[in-house]
Amino acid sequence: MTRRAEVIAIGSELLGPSRVDSNGSFLARRLGAQGIALAFRTIVGDDPADLRAAVSTALGRADVVIATGGLGPTVDDLTREAVSEALGLPLIEDAALVRGLEERFARHGLSMPPANRRQAMVPAGASVIPNRHGTAPGLLIRTDAGRLLALLPGVPVEMERMVEETLLGAIGASEEVFATRVFKVSGLTESETDRRLQPAHAAAGGVEWTILAAPGQVEIHLRERVPPGARAAGIERLDAAIAAALGDHLFGRDDQTLEGVVAAALAGRGESVAAAESVTGGGVARLLTSIPGASRWFLGGVVAYTDAAKRALLGVDAAMLATHGAVSEPVARAMAEGIRTRLGATWGVATTGYAGPEGGGPDLPPGTVHVAVAGPHLAEHRTWRVPGPRGVVQERSVRSAIDLLRRSLMRAAA
Repeated sequence: MTRRAEVIAIGSELLGPSRVDSNGSFLARRLGAQGIALAFRTIVGDDPADLRAAVSTALGRADVVIATGGLGPTVDDLTREAVSEALGLPLIEDAALVRGLEERFARHGLSMPPANRRQAMVPAGASVIPNRHGTAPGLLIRTDAGRLLALLPGVPVEMERMVEETLLGAIGASEEVFATRVFKVSGLTESETDRRLQPAHAAAGGVEWTILAAPGQVEIHLRERVPPGARAAGIERLDAAIAAALGDHLFGRDDQTLEGVVAAALAGRGESVAAAESVTGGGVARLLTSIPGASRWFLGGVVAYTDAAKRALLGVDAAMLATHGAVSEPVARAMAEGIRTRLGATWGVATTGYAGPEGGGPDLPPGTVHVAVAGPHLAEHRTWRVPGPRGVVQERSVRSAIDLLRRSLMRAAA
């Protein structure tokens, strides 16, 4: 029988608009690799009654419950106390944990604040999960009903190492585990991607299939139950069908990113790129240079926001700007060739457009964007009308520019 899990993210800040629970996504992936289905994800604030209720509810419907957060030394860190009360397990100070905390502070030349002793309080019968990267130890409790409850710190780097080093071993693998694969698509809408993949979807059989829209791309998520270590035959069969249906719109799988694919192509060919940006304000350069080792293939970028900057920094002809306007195909192409020539890059990529809320008139509404790529024997241009507020237009334009560069690299290599 499939074991089910629930993840509880604890912290009032997670209920506000400025923080996102990234721990839940990591745990879903790692539990799936153990063959455990994540059935519920709960977020609860720092209220003792709500915490008790969340833990009790989770233990009533899941075999494995993992709670993250609320194990620090401050007054709003209440997870230990809430679990103690929910399960009727008294808290007992662990002398070894106290010594470990004192030694940790001493190594940094500090005396341990009295409040940190709270982190050495352990529900009776619980096992301690060591934390080599922070002061909050984790706790592992096996209930009388055979449920497994793990309490972990909310700091991602601490939580992830504790999961890898201790928790997964305590949970154990199921007779079947989840094999997964993610396909990443650019240049198509979610509905068009779905239409092209209908024959493959119809033949999915026992492979679970989800299609969703992510910022600037579409993703297809496949999941298949297999014995540990076995080949995911269903996913492998569908991989070929999906790739054939999507062609060059399929840019990557699993952890691959659009910028990473471009980086690998440029580095593998010993080529380089430079960026000339207007509407994207440096976003193309930012995303490309997020790849380690980018200095091997990214030569530099220019944000030429005004006509004067386009003339002075990129050599765009004044007559061209006067005749066609800054947001036009000729200017985008000239920007790409200008940055390529001036920095001596193999490729130049350029963006110009109206991010909004204002546009350039009835024929140039907000969201009008031109992207161009210039190479040694290839020049490309695309124009889009991108819906949405200013930030959305800019971010999608960044990804569109990098995707056009990717496609240009593919065509040049063909």
